[in-house]
Amino acid sequence: MPAPPNKDEIVGSGSTPSNATARSGFAKLWECLFGTSGLLGANGTVAAARAALGFGTAGPFSNRNLVNNRTLTINTRSKAGTVVLAAGVYGHDQWKAGAAGCTYTFATVGIDVVITITSGSLVHVIHGPKVEGGVYVASWSGTSQAKLNGAAYAASGVTVSGVGAGSNLPIEMGPGTFTRVQVEQGTAVTTFDRRTPAIELFECQKYLETGSGELQAYNTASNGTAVRIPFKATKWTTPTMTYTIAANTNCTVFDARTPTPDGVTWYCTPTTTGTVAWIGSWMASCEL
Repeated sequence: MPAPPNKDEIVGSGSTPSNATARSGFAKLWECLFGTSGLLGANGTVAAARAALGFGTAGPFSNRNLVNNRTLTINTRSKAGTVVLAAGVYGHDQWKAGAAGCTYTFATVGIDVVITITSGSLVHVIHGPKVEGGVYVASWSGTSQAKLNGAAYAASGVTVSGVGAGSNLPIEMGPGTFTRVQVEQGTAVTTFDRRTPAIELFECQKYLETGSGELQAYNTASNGTAVRIPFKATKWTTPTMTYTIAANTNCTVFDARTPTPDGVTWYCTPTTTGTVAWIGSWMASCEL
């Protein structure tokens, strides 16, 4: 950016500054704002100013960070100790092992969680519907280097261009420490965009949610009994369901079935006429 004029070149009192000095000062000011590499771009329009400041020509100034579980505090699967993952398997919410798997530990530091990768990598995939396309920059705290959209590993502040609108945008963290991960549109690294814990959890639950199911009723033999369980967060697509059994009484068939993005059916068929009980826990996953 061209240097701005000195204050006394454009303001003063009486005959100071002279006309010539003032004209020179305002010329410097114009170059500083609108000249080559000027602060506000070539013409001062919103798009030109955003591009010159490194924010891209689109996208919000707030809620710029596209990463879910950016401080790594959401741990739905209750990982603990040294976490060893095969390729593509998830550990902390929204973070899965890269092609070589991953081994990591983690610790709470302040209100954030810091992950230490000892081998392999962890990948977070930013979902395509959040990606407007263009140029993006990634930043984080820690010693890890990262790949953004498959480019080479680099330190915090790495950029990538040519990202297609609506395409998934992965960031892959290599060995070392990291937390406070941010991926945003443009080339400028801005102040870390922190979410409240409730919003962070809700955004993660669009891809992974756990809960409990309990069905107790009186019914005749072989007559299906069911209750619908609504999800806390609507999933981006129909999830895959898994479940564990805590107790079942007088049930020939019992399962979690017919999931939709907004809920699942907790179902059982009585073996004989009488009271039935089907109690357990479930997991709904549609992670990328």
